[in-house]
Amino acid sequence: MLNRFRKNRKAKQDLDAKQEVTQEMEDVLDTTPDELDAEFAPEVDVEEVELEPLEDEEDDDYISDEEWEKMTPAERKAWEENEDSSEEGEDPDYIMNDPEMVGYDDKDQQRDIYDFATEEVESEESILDFGCGRGDLHEFLYQKDGETPKYKGVDINSPLINAGIKKYAPDITIENRDWFDLDSSYKSDWCVNIGSLCTRYDSSTEDGFKLVTKTLDKMMSLCDTGSVLILFSTHMPDEAKEEEFLLVDPGKILTYALNKYGLDTGNVILDHSYTDAIFKLTVLK
Repeated sequence: MLNRFRKNRKAKQDLDAKQEVTQEMEDVLDTTPDELDAEFAPEVDVEEVELEPLEDEEDDDYISDEEWEKMTPAERKAWEENEDSSEEGEDPDYIMNDPEMVGYDDKDQQRDIYDFATEEVESEESILDFGCGRGDLHEFLYQKDGETPKYKGVDINSPLINAGIKKYAPDITIENRDWFDLDSSYKSDWCVNIGSLCTRYDSSTEDGFKLVTKTLDKMMSLCDTGSVLILFSTHMPDEAKEEEFLLVDPGKILTYALNKYGLDTGNVILDHSYTDAIFKLTVLK
């Protein structure tokens, strides 16, 4: 009984409310436009405000044409994607933190490949990193060995070098330099090139294989123990290939290294065990 009473009272209240709204709508429909303007006009005077022209603000994310030309297609794609993500409130420091910015799908893959590339390197040995990006390899070696590595890195991509200095300074030594310009003062126990030859970093039309062998020769001239290159393989599955990739025939580069640096001691090693897409070439002195 009480529940039915409450329902009836609620129904009556709803009906009264509907009738009140209906009456208000009819009153509005009967009102002329002038009467509406008078009723809703503001009671205070509105003064005209002269707007000052906006001043140009410096764009912290600006990249010059020269810097853009030095970036690989993968880095350009990552930069553009992160421009969009920064507008959505994601990490504004992507250039310092994003693994895609230096060519990796994620941080786990980056660590795995660093580990694959430096298997033979002892903690007390020095490393010269060709195409170092931000110098993330320095941090990887520090975490792996628990001590500051003897590390130097060079890269022609100045935004990445600047990001690395900002992120790791003062504990890191990296420079914005072309590795072909390095002299004997850069000599180290090991020279490593981890993925920096997987896409073209320049706009030259030089043959890709010639660029790889030329880089290997430069690395061998600056190492005392050996050199390691991580390269994209011609055996990469078709669905993974992209137009800008520099694919290297493992057999062809192995033959080149054996003919030029082979000592008949097993000092030239090709390891294609990581994936079909990449392989490691190690040449020992």
